[in-house]
Amino acid sequence: MRTTAVLSYGGGVNTTALMVLLVRKKMPFDVAVFADTSGEVPETYHYLDVARAYLNRHCVELKIVRSKNGTLYDTCKRRRVIPSKIWRWSTRDYKITPIHAYYRSLGTHVQEYLGIAYDEIERMKASREPYITSKFPLIDWKLTREDCVKIIKSAHLPVPVKSGCFFCPFMDIPRWHDLYLKHNDLFLKAM
Repeated sequence: MRTTAVLSYGGGVNTTALMVLLVRKKMPFDVAVFADTSGEVPETYHYLDVARAYLNRHCVELKIVRSKNGTLYDTCKRRRVIPSKIWRWSTRDYKITPIHAYYRSLGTHVQEYLGIAYDEIERMKASREPYITSKFPLIDWKLTREDCVKIIKSAHLPVPVKSGCFFCPFMDIPRWHDLYLKHNDLFLKAM
């Protein structure tokens, strides 16, 4: 069976550095896929244009997928809940499910590159799906988040902000403060 090499692109530092390295090292790389929850900060959406331009120069498509359930924010508002740190339903329903639906539509085996850095090795988990082989190049190459920033700069690309929804339960106080200062409308919406 044919294999499609896919970068699961999150729009942040690690996956951007991995995008650069896949191109530089001339590794198999057919498409980058970004799961849009419709809840990212504006900087992440602007950065998609940077990533798309870079990928276009190297003949790689950036595919954007979305949940069939509408936006994550609207679902939270309708259900009167916030995303759960324990159950991770938002990640499952608004990122993993649409990405896997796209993978299945390819009709091939998928070699999925995941941008998990060496200093977060505990996040490494292989796919349970038989049609997906998970690859962790940043871990294989022992590259940390700091290394990823250097790689992005060496490619003459701007360093992206930390990706994630503006109402993510994993945001720390400095990120909430930054949201309050830069995007007060989103801060109030999250509240």
